[in-house]
Amino acid sequence: MTVFIDSGYYIAFLVPRDQWFDVAERAGRGDFRAVTSSLVVDETASLLQARGLFSTALAWLAAIRKESDTQIIHVDPVLQSEAWDLFHRWGGSGANPIDCASFAIMRRLNIKKAFTFDRHFRTAGFEILS
Repeated sequence: MTVFIDSGYYIAFLVPRDQWFDVAERAGRGDFRAVTSSLVVDETASLLQARGLFSTALAWLAAIRKESDTQIIHVDPVLQSEAWDLFHRWGGSGANPIDCASFAIMRRLNIKKAFTFDRHFRTAGFEILS
């Protein structure tokens, strides 16, 4: 099974005091192929930095760049255009442009499931795993 990983899952997994830590830790034990985007990686590092966890952000960024278990999709101009089109559709419900880029990637790769705590993925037709 292939699963898209969103920044909320990474934050929960990396921050033991996060309200979703236990859920993320259990979910991470499953057997799945992980896919994320360079935008989600940037967002995760930025959110960690904003929480005063700069060293955690640096360590995680170094680790995810080296690991082969997670496929990181870099958003090209075609995907970006699709994401902006999806933002027109889903932005009014609260999905942000990075969410919409995730939706575009998931559609392109036919990924139906995501590790996320963001309800906008469900609204856009994807299954949220926890």
